[in-house]
Amino acid sequence: MQPPLRALLVARLSVMTDESTSPTRQLEHGRNTAQVRGWTEAGTATDLDVSATKYSPFDRPVLGDWLKNRAHEFDVIVVWRLDRLVRSSKDLADLIAWCEDNGKSLVSATEGFDLATPFGKAMVAIIAALAELEAGTLSTRVKDSHNALRKMDRWPGGQPPFGYMIVDHPRAGKTLAIDPVTSKAVRIMGEMTIADKSQWEIAARLTADGFPTPARHYHKEGASRKTEVSDDWNQSSVGKILKSPATQGFKLVGRSVKERRLARGADGMPIKYCAKGIFTDEEWNQIQAILKTRSRTRERSHGAAPLLGIVYHSVCEDRLYRASTTNPNGKTYSYYRCVPKSGKPRCTAATFVESVVQRILDDAVYMELYDLPITVRKVIPGEDHTDELEAVTRAMTSIRDEKDLGFYDYDGGDGDYRERLGALVEKRKLLQSLPQRPAEYIEEPTGETYADAYQRMNPEERRALLMKAGIRLYVTSLQPADVRLHVPDELYDALSIPKDVAERHREERRNSLPAYISADGYWASPIKDDEDK
Repeated sequence: MQPPLRALLVARLSVMTDESTSPTRQLEHGRNTAQVRGWTEAGTATDLDVSATKYSPFDRPVLGDWLKNRAHEFDVIVVWRLDRLVRSSKDLADLIAWCEDNGKSLVSATEGFDLATPFGKAMVAIIAALAELEAGTLSTRVKDSHNALRKMDRWPGGQPPFGYMIVDHPRAGKTLAIDPVTSKAVRIMGEMTIADKSQWEIAARLTADGFPTPARHYHKEGASRKTEVSDDWNQSSVGKILKSPATQGFKLVGRSVKERRLARGADGMPIKYCAKGIFTDEEWNQIQAILKTRSRTRERSHGAAPLLGIVYHSVCEDRLYRASTTNPNGKTYSYYRCVPKSGKPRCTAATFVESVVQRILDDAVYMELYDLPITVRKVIPGEDHTDELEAVTRAMTSIRDEKDLGFYDYDGGDGDYRERLGALVEKRKLLQSLPQRPAEYIEEPTGETYADAYQRMNPEERRALLMKAGIRLYVTSLQPADVRLHVPDELYDALSIPKDVAERHREERRNSLPAYISADGYWASPIKDDEDK
């Protein structure tokens, strides 16, 4: 008596949502078939979230291992339906050839065929051809659906941008709305950026306040991850969220992050899920300008020396860097010194005690910036359509760039391109015919002077304040004190203060003070004016 055949039960699911085709049900059908025929169960090969159109049986994680490495453990492959195994005639032909070469059989639990018979082989070929046709039709329908969705304010699926949630669309399908919980975290990011806080400070604040990170927010209990979910915010996450147009409710298209671009409607303008984003247009533009400036300077904020980028050597006009030494008694001394660079000779006598430089800077800020107010830029809206005209012009440029990059290389793409560009041309003509009065910007005092703010701030905040204003201290020597505080003319220009009045302001401030010599006698000579440079 021959031993019973050993059955390998195969199941596959491309999307883990359909209960009617769940792996459990598929395996139950296969197990019942094996029991009726008196076969023993050799094992199961279950591949989840795997597409049969993209992966052949040999390339799937579980089934592929059985076929390549464990073929000696089974005699027959049992599937619920053939489309759980293959979706193309080529994959079927390859699998049949493999079965014949390795003495295996193939059985469907619901379609009544057995590879061991000639009729079964014919049935398998016919069913595979139909499955391939169905897969192609489904792919076309999905592609057409995605192309249509790109032009609508419908959410196509997947995780929403951080700060938004998926809701029912008023007409049909889904769209996005501002999430009342996560949008608070995004608001804090923007407000702190406008307040000139670093991304490290923003991340620390969000972590301390207990806001869930994107990974934690999107994580589903029981789901597997390659890395552990972190509850600590980082600078990278903050930067990505603040830079993405999706944060303002704009719809993006593109498979990868690098390919992401604004989705456009038939009129050529960007599509928004919400009429208003998390930030106002003024706030958004201000945030982007700040981030763009930071990306150019790449200046350290967290952990940088307190005077880095503030104190300079007046001889070579290069910045000074902090260094420290420890004597045999264990006492540490900190200095700021000029560092030689390629093509730049070493400066002599260019090492200055940090504590002395710090006191001189503090005194100089008090004397020079005593009543100079800190300002913020405010926008006075114009009664024209300048911003709209600029947006249309940018949209036209983007559409032309997308055309050059091949984004319209699909059936009907040329028509979409002409329709969108034509709509923008007409809109530009209309806007150009309207009255134009551009928006104006004013510098509005915050009610606090530089000296007041400097006094209440910690070292990192002081450094950020002076760097943003472009204020520098040029040091020649400390004994006698020979330094020069550089205050950009722009600070006075923003307040419409003439240069001669600004200079008189500084001179009067100096004269109103007594002989300005510190207890250690380092102010042996007055601060030199910018003209003495």
